[in-house]
Amino acid sequence: NIIFEDAPLDQAVEGVINGIYFNQGHVCCAGSRLFVQESVYELILRKLKDRMQSLVVGDPLDKNTDIGAINSKGQLKTINEYIKIGKEEGAEIYQPSGTLPKKGYWCKPTLFCNVAQSNRITQEEIFGPVLAIVRVKDYAEALNLINKHEFGNG
Repeated sequence: NIIFEDAPLDQAVEGVINGIYFNQGHVCCAGSRLFVQESVYELILRKLKDRMQSLVVGDPLDKNTDIGAINSKGQLKTINEYIKIGKEEGAEIYQPSGTLPKKGYWCKPTLFCNVAQSNRITQEEIFGPVLAIVRVKDYAEALNLINKHEFGNG
């Protein structure tokens, strides 16, 4: 996903939330990378954090649930390894407050900001509810960074 300053920002935030947290990020074209124009970066970051705080993690059969369980113990381990890598690479992590269910494989929706294009959380597919946000100056920089990625954008 890419958000420029002339976008309808509230709608863009909803699109980002749906793009990465739908099906716990277990989607081949999940929006796991977000490029945001620096003029609206802080505003988008605040809006994303506010919206993430309202997400409900729990029973996927409950109509009020936004994020269900991770599909396996192995995949949860992989996601947690990437979260650890993101922290080690210096990205700033945000996860909303709240508790996770006791039984099952659960991961809070996660957002990384202050991410570099070279970070593994930007370059590799996590296949989980993890969003990496990259700040860009303009369209040309966003396009350049997207084209430097092995997989492009979905």
